[in-house]
Amino acid sequence: MNELSTLKKSTIVSADKREMTNIVSQYLEDMAYNGGEPLKDLALCRKYIFLLEELEKGLKDFAIKELETYDRNETDVLGTTVKAVDAGVKYDFSETKAWTEQKARVDAESKKLKEIETFAKSVKSKTTTVNQETGEMLEYYPPVKTSSTSIRVTLS
Repeated sequence: MNELSTLKKSTIVSADKREMTNIVSQYLEDMAYNGGEPLKDLALCRKYIFLLEELEKGLKDFAIKELETYDRNETDVLGTTVKAVDAGVKYDFSETKAWTEQKARVDAESKKLKEIETFAKSVKSKTTTVNQETGEMLEYYPPVKTSSTSIRVTLS
């Protein structure tokens, strides 16, 4: 894979986190002052991210096998520490009666909360309803919606 051979020769290989941050800062500063092609650069970033994430996934099993040959399953490579760690540990509490009972109560309350949220999203102004079970008057207000602008880059 010639593209990866070229990347291996890049100065980034020997750069630490601070140096890479400086590279990015200088690049963005240059773009701010001199202009550039931000959409093309963003698309290129997304392609490299995809390529490198896929490569990282593919290398994982090979790296774990090699790390088994090191003391504490850990080594330093190219200014990084590479270590095999347990991740995604899960526990099953379903055999514990107290847990299953509490979980059922939490799930029931979560369902009620979701129903309230769904109803509140549908109101356009303050709305008063009566709880059929308790006769209590309930006021609902439209939720405040916040968002931020992001950019989605989709590979074809």
